[in-house]
Amino acid sequence: MAVRKMQSAGRATKPLTKFDSAQLAWLIISAIGTLPLALLAMLALIVLIVIFAMAGGSQMTSASSSPDSSTGGGSAVNTNALIEMSGGDGRGSFNATSVPDEDLVAPIRSAAGTCDLLTPVIIAAQIEYASGFDADQEGPGGRKGLSQLTPEVFDEYGEDDDDSGEASVLDDEDSIHAHARYFCHLAEETDRLLSEDKVVGDHLTLTLMAWEMGLETVEAQGGMPVLALGSYPFQVRGLFAKYTRDGEESDPPTDPPTQHASAGDPDNEPDPDAEGARLLSESTFDAMFPGRNSFYTYAGLTDAMEKFPAFAGTGDQQTRKRELAAFLANIDHESGGLVHVEEINRDAWGNYCDTGQPYGCPAGQTAYHGRGPIQLSWNTNYKAAGDALGLDLLNEPDLVRNDASVAWQTALWFWMTQSGAGTTTAHAAITGGGGFGETIRTINGALECGGRNTAQVQARVDAYERFAAALGVDPGSEDTLTC
Repeated sequence: MAVRKMQSAGRATKPLTKFDSAQLAWLIISAIGTLPLALLAMLALIVLIVIFAMAGGSQMTSASSSPDSSTGGGSAVNTNALIEMSGGDGRGSFNATSVPDEDLVAPIRSAAGTCDLLTPVIIAAQIEYASGFDADQEGPGGRKGLSQLTPEVFDEYGEDDDDSGEASVLDDEDSIHAHARYFCHLAEETDRLLSEDKVVGDHLTLTLMAWEMGLETVEAQGGMPVLALGSYPFQVRGLFAKYTRDGEESDPPTDPPTQHASAGDPDNEPDPDAEGARLLSESTFDAMFPGRNSFYTYAGLTDAMEKFPAFAGTGDQQTRKRELAAFLANIDHESGGLVHVEEINRDAWGNYCDTGQPYGCPAGQTAYHGRGPIQLSWNTNYKAAGDALGLDLLNEPDLVRNDASVAWQTALWFWMTQSGAGTTTAHAAITGGGGFGETIRTINGALECGGRNTAQVQARVDAYERFAAALGVDPGSEDTLTC
């Protein structure tokens, strides 16, 4: 009605779109006066769009940035605040004191290294949900043991992990490792479904869904398009806090790295549950490196191994021994048989400072030359390794030449987490079936692979075959030894 009245009034006088000079001037002044308000409104809208984009663009699971991460670049999904509030991704520091039987802690830690998505927190939470850590519990469908695995699952994924002479779902260690293998199989399959755009949801949620209801059901219903907070994945997530240490986002070294006393001191013997220490005796280590520098102690190596339980603890016994042999062969080559603690070409010491980094080179232009078993170099690597290990290696790079445990830790840090010149970590290459050649590609592929420096490659292969023989394992197919 009001519009009609205005239209009538307009027809009775002059058209609204025709202005005299005074009205036109007033209109221009008014438009100029409101321009700042319009610009502010546009700016506010842009800020809101950016905020929403940032909130929806981060990864749901705290996946490793390394290329071997099982979440895969194509399978990332947006962060959901409800998921984080429900327990997160289980990648916090493991609170082993919450496990009711301390004898289960080492198997849980070891089994968690089976794949990147799995963590000790996740295993412990799943076991509590399944059996309350009651190994004698029996459930529907013949489910048994700590993880309540069905007979079909254990028949496929169970092994004699405790070396008792028999694989049994009622043996705690056998059950935990079968749990891990089955979980990682599901993780691989759900990652495939994500990469093929057949399902929606984050990687961990989909894997837990598959654990509870089967892969076929997850695929049939398209994943979890709508959050179901009462479902199995979120009930398990609700237990993560119990098995996570407060205030920590990663599992740091349990003690400050220190140089061990002689290996003969029983108070300084390596943890017998550390898989690498069980596979490599001190006498074998001595035989492998008869002329090594006394700095490179066996105790320092086994101490560093305890910080990386997935090292030489992933896959079957053959795979674990191959990884150990591959690591030792590469550091043998890099350090001249564990002779050199620092890079011998002093003229090159000033070449490893990337001044373009915001943190610069606070220890000096020549401070970031090669040190340790894998000859860690560049300020960027000292910074990254120090952050991962809880050490200030950027400001104190000489820790790598003064503390044997720290030196070995930097080598294992690179081996386990860095893709280097390759497309995956050396750990993932050897445990994933890529063979020894792919570990060479990761460590020095730009200089040695593709027919370059064949003598250097052969020297690494010779060391690998020698160490594999010392550990009593087949080095693998001939065509996987070089790159």
